[in-house]
Amino acid sequence: MILNLRSYRVVSMFYVVSRVKGVEVLAKFPWKIGIVTFMLYPELIKSDEGAANRLKVLLEDPYFELIEVGYIGDTEWARIVELNKKFGKEFARALQPEVLAKGINPSELDEEKRRKNVELLLKEVRVAGERGMRAVALCSGPNVPEELKSKAIEALIKSICVLAEEASKYGMNVYVETFDYQWDKKQLLGTLSEAVKVIEKVRENFRNVYILWDLSHGPLLNETPDVLASYPDYIGHIHIGCAKKVDDKLYDWHPGFYRPGALNDERDVAKLIAVLHDIGYGGAVSFEVKPEKDQLPLEVLHTAKSVLMRAYQLFLESQL
Repeated sequence: MILNLRSYRVVSMFYVVSRVKGVEVLAKFPWKIGIVTFMLYPELIKSDEGAANRLKVLLEDPYFELIEVGYIGDTEWARIVELNKKFGKEFARALQPEVLAKGINPSELDEEKRRKNVELLLKEVRVAGERGMRAVALCSGPNVPEELKSKAIEALIKSICVLAEEASKYGMNVYVETFDYQWDKKQLLGTLSEAVKVIEKVRENFRNVYILWDLSHGPLLNETPDVLASYPDYIGHIHIGCAKKVDDKLYDWHPGFYRPGALNDERDVAKLIAVLHDIGYGGAVSFEVKPEKDQLPLEVLHTAKSVLMRAYQLFLESQL
């Protein structure tokens, strides 16, 4: 059962009022805003049960135009499509949980295992395409010893090429997300400069591949938003969230803003907005925030919204 979303159109608005040189100005946020649903509702990583009920509040919210989802079976998807008829939100399929939680490694060194892994990912790309989604995203597999790194990178490039070819049949982009390689997730593809080299090789044959850069991964990679300025043509999607510091260690836990140990704040987001503005960025930005113990999802979400709104005000006020 395939249900397609492309016949619908979404109209969402996010404006802020700011004071520039003593004059109040009303400015529309320039990019579509998304949300990573399985981070806001972590139980969706284990099961799609109740996915439609959880996503309902996000579909109804005019703040969001892009809904990023993990695995959702046909039954729950049919309910989501029915709910979405009134709102026409766009969707993207995140394959990172398949790689990080299920171990489906696209940079697998064993060629037979790599091919099997790619077949599993290809199946999900096809489903996403048939459902009318706008993009799929994935990451590399685990980091490897230095002497094996070039072979693992070659394997990753081959895998991305196969997925990009399939995605292109549905007019979808492929976003490759960078992760830390030494602190927490310890994935193969880390810094932005390394990722660009991978994308350059893929783009020799497929142009629908871009990098997904996550603000919350910046501290773990020793990167700030300024790094994006060197690679404007490679940035296709942005995640906004927080890294977490506990004692002397850094973690990719995506706590809500202002939580104990959260390392990113509205000033970092404002800097990111400024860089995206300067490079002429044309993609979307999505929140990736996760409730901690005794927190409700909407508490984390509302805080993230306020951070983005204040960050946009800070950006506007800096344009003097």
